[in-house]
Amino acid sequence: MNDISEGRLYAPSGSPTKPIASALGWLWRLGPVLGKPDPQAVGLGDREEESELRSLVAEGKLAGAAIFRGGPGPVQGEGVVQREIEGTANFSGGGRVDGRFTVFDGNSGVSCSTVGNHAVRQESILLLGAVPDDWWGRLGGFWVLESLMEFLPGVLERPLVLLPPVGVARIDDVPGTALQQVRGTAKGDRAQARLSAAISRAFARHDACLNVAVPAEALMDGERVALDRVWPRAVAGLRAGVEGGAIEPVCHGLLHLVPEALAEGRVDFLEFSQLDREEARRRLEIAAPWQERVLGMKPPTFVAPAWGYSDGALRAAADLGLPAWLPPMAGPLLEAGNVRETLDPALSGLHAFDFRPLSRFAASGLPPTVVFHGRSLDPRPQGFLPPRDPVMLARLALKRDIYRVPGIEGVKWLGAGDYVDLLEAHERIRVRGASVEISGASKALLYDGWGLRPASGS
Repeated sequence: MNDISEGRLYAPSGSPTKPIASALGWLWRLGPVLGKPDPQAVGLGDREEESELRSLVAEGKLAGAAIFRGGPGPVQGEGVVQREIEGTANFSGGGRVDGRFTVFDGNSGVSCSTVGNHAVRQESILLLGAVPDDWWGRLGGFWVLESLMEFLPGVLERPLVLLPPVGVARIDDVPGTALQQVRGTAKGDRAQARLSAAISRAFARHDACLNVAVPAEALMDGERVALDRVWPRAVAGLRAGVEGGAIEPVCHGLLHLVPEALAEGRVDFLEFSQLDREEARRRLEIAAPWQERVLGMKPPTFVAPAWGYSDGALRAAADLGLPAWLPPMAGPLLEAGNVRETLDPALSGLHAFDFRPLSRFAASGLPPTVVFHGRSLDPRPQGFLPPRDPVMLARLALKRDIYRVPGIEGVKWLGAGDYVDLLEAHERIRVRGASVEISGASKALLYDGWGLRPASGS
């Protein structure tokens, strides 16, 4: 028998649910994915693996199973009919999302909305109306986490260890980039100074922190110069936000362009995608100190334009103690010292101005990451253009998304430095039986600040 302290989730060999199992094992401190069934583990699988998992549960070789049944087709088990619906789902407990949903008829719903039951339970079997590789990172996937969070503790007979309800909000390319200058889309210093002041006020009002990804250089008369020579007022406004605690800088590279390509008349903004370790480090050793000197704070993290990292760039960032932000993908939130984002930047499925799904993610222990490239989420204006929804377009014009997000109830928006510290503390937790161990302390279940404190009665 496997040592259950080393893993409580099982996925069949080659299963598309393995990345999900790995993500949940890290997120809720359930250990690595098991390669063999265990009587005290829960199996994860898709519709092709349902019969195998049901047999393992029936034979006592698994404690239970969670089966992803997204898409059309019959469901094994009595009294459950599966169908697909497209539209807006208004979930009990709050939160509306747009999309295409697989729902189950019947009265055994674990997660319910106005379009039907998204998950149903059949004793120690949980059926989920989702495709394994098509919900993680999507705004509408919060109900999957909630359903699993309700199902697993009772079947496993042990607690889940949840991160506190926090999130990370970031805006990239402020006040501007050389790429925008070359494309003719860069905004002036006065306008970007107003933006710097406005975003600082919005986050300060809610005791929140906005992470701002800033490159160190720009173009002036065809020459490369420090960014603050092109946008002096805007950069000064960012520094004021940093000093007030409402803004935290993120290293965003040096020029946000490939200089060699620019010299040849080509535009290539993936500055770090082809660099060796030495050259990547040289550029970061210019960019990070510039931020510390001009913005008043050493950047705790690094994000390359469009996540374009070469192996050399990742190694160089690690050399300098700069965790890199990675694109959303199911797996541990910390990987080789780098940080994995959790939501696709467009927040696909966002209905009108209903950001409550973000707080539901946070309550499930998965910190939402929201990334802006302007004051509104990238596809929003196009989605509201007439004749679809002119009223929403008008509301968006009056108050952009970036000013709404910090006021979401139930989420504490952190600077990336504190967030990385929190994830590192979370990763050190090990669960054995019903107790939690972290740095030798046992039975600690609740976070207090960025550490853990004993739960009541433990």
